[in-house]
Amino acid sequence: MQLGEILAQAPGLNKRFVHYLESQGYISPIKIKKQRIARRDYAEEDLRVIRGIWDYYQRGFSVQNAFDLVRRAHLEQVYLLCKVPAGTLEKALEVLRRFDRVVETTAVYGERVDLVVKMHAPDDGDIYSVLAEAVRQEIVEAHPQVLRIERSEVGRPGEPKEGQERRARLRAYVLLKVPHKQIGGVVEQLREFPGVIEASAIYGETDIVLQALVEDQDELDDLIMNKVQAIPAIESTRTFIAVGGTYWRRESNAAKNAG
Repeated sequence: MQLGEILAQAPGLNKRFVHYLESQGYISPIKIKKQRIARRDYAEEDLRVIRGIWDYYQRGFSVQNAFDLVRRAHLEQVYLLCKVPAGTLEKALEVLRRFDRVVETTAVYGERVDLVVKMHAPDDGDIYSVLAEAVRQEIVEAHPQVLRIERSEVGRPGEPKEGQERRARLRAYVLLKVPHKQIGGVVEQLREFPGVIEASAIYGETDIVLQALVEDQDELDDLIMNKVQAIPAIESTRTFIAVGGTYWRRESNAAKNAG
């Protein structure tokens, strides 16, 4: 990727700023020798770092602090439970997936929630910058429920087992209430259940968020009613079933490199 392509993807960004990031070691583009001036070839990771630093810098952070936020973005994650105005669900899914910080979206069946969004958010401003644009475009109603995953939990949930994602037809998110002192033990128990691909402690009124991936409604009923609700410490559960065909997850850098 050439410098012109980088500049085109970050409004206001200039080449002097990009060259400064390189001189300070924040990015490491490949130098391709030419007769007079070496040309830089920027990778997708360079673009991610540049755009992230530039965004924070524009919001008043120093370059070093901005880089620190970009570097630890994957360690700070939140779930947003959003209500969507009638007739705008498809547009909401399309728009939210354009944000670099959004890593997962899906529509769900629920009385007061239409959309589950997972995103990287090392700074609260990250959440509000996404929400402000979504509200401005009238695709998400104001004041969604924000569930911040405890930092110690991020990255620990397992990915679907081999073949599980191909077999599974039903995805669900379950919010659990648990006494504070027993959250850690319950999370570990939940992760042992077949069909559970994520169980994380979160801050707020809800204590744990669980993501399940199963073959059918019977398997989900068995998981929730006979396994999850059988744990004595769990006080209550609230389940949202994903709408088929709406789940999307951003491919991680590790997965790209492996491919």
